[in-house]
Amino acid sequence: MFPSFPPGQKLLLLVAVTLILQHSTTVYGSGSSESINTARPGCPDKCGNVSIPYPFGTGKGCFQEPFNVTCHENRAYLASTGVRVLDINLNFGEVRVQNPKIASQCNYTNGTNSTSFVGLSLDPFHKVSNTKNQLISIGCSMLGMILGVTKGKNQLELPIVNSCFSFCTDASNVDDSTECAGMGCCQTPFPGNISSFNTSCTPIPPIYNASIQSFSPCSYSFIAEVNSFKFDRSYVSSTNFRSKYTEGFPLVLDWVVGNGSCSEATKMGSQYACQAMNSQCINVSNGPGYRCNCSQGYVGSPYLQGGCRDINECEPPNQSLYPCKGNCRNTDGSYTCSCPSGFRSDDPQSIPCVRADPNKALKVALGMGYKKSKYFTHQLFTHCLIKNRKLLCTSLCQSYKSD
Repeated sequence: MFPSFPPGQKLLLLVAVTLILQHSTTVYGSGSSESINTARPGCPDKCGNVSIPYPFGTGKGCFQEPFNVTCHENRAYLASTGVRVLDINLNFGEVRVQNPKIASQCNYTNGTNSTSFVGLSLDPFHKVSNTKNQLISIGCSMLGMILGVTKGKNQLELPIVNSCFSFCTDASNVDDSTECAGMGCCQTPFPGNISSFNTSCTPIPPIYNASIQSFSPCSYSFIAEVNSFKFDRSYVSSTNFRSKYTEGFPLVLDWVVGNGSCSEATKMGSQYACQAMNSQCINVSNGPGYRCNCSQGYVGSPYLQGGCRDINECEPPNQSLYPCKGNCRNTDGSYTCSCPSGFRSDDPQSIPCVRADPNKALKVALGMGYKKSKYFTHQLFTHCLIKNRKLLCTSLCQSYKSD
């Protein structure tokens, strides 16, 4: 049996119990965990094992210029450059391609030599990623270089040069590790805002001499995705490195859907590329331009009307990304996580719910009611003393003093 409480304390107890035992229902809500097709409706969404999301597409009417992808023998290729596509990422605005361009220079002891300077030219909507690629050069006492072209103010083309130096005087100097640390192989970051480039490798006389030439006649340079290449000391003496890697190495390209800024693009009306509701415009850092993403809590293609759909965080496989140790409830663009009735947790997203102390609510409510009652009584007592209303307050004051 609960003791009898004045009306004010009963109200406080009810509020306290409600707050502590408040709960939500179990998993439910809109959204689905099935795969979302991000291709243009009616268009192929894959070429081999490569997904083709819009604005990329294969076939007439399936892509936005210049994101035409050709599909040949289950292999995808960028039509504008002819390079093979490995993966297209809408969220990061990236496309991984296979870069077959490997520059080489060979100086044989019989007096013959061969030189191959190679490069890659991209359309204005693609740039070579300056954060996920690097220049790699193999050889002894040689300089590896990249000559890129960027566009400055007023669209003027400006050259950009970056290089690294690989030093070794004999075979014993070549590094045994798989890293390019400067002894037989060097590497350097890729400059930003580059849409075309050429690579080269050049022996440096008089450091490069007949002794070095006898065991390392050839040198090589190429652009590759960071961590995609592992060095082997045998490459320094190889004369067929290009034949060994005929398809080259992975390369990451950044892409944009427009060369203006977001502030400019949002004024373009129907030409604005971010077509979906719950999408947002993003200014890119690698050169001018913008791309689109679905807003937080949504997934799909921001380039299609209705393309961004709510993520149901409470259904597999999303649960691993959006933890909840209690009851999960999906909401539009988000989710809530709470404990069921009779349970509590300081953080139900990361800490499991435990059975609540049934006496805790009563203790809290009683404490709140007692403190509140004492506070109001004290305030009234003070008011009575100040106003000196002896007749009205005498009995209350005496009761308070005796308490």
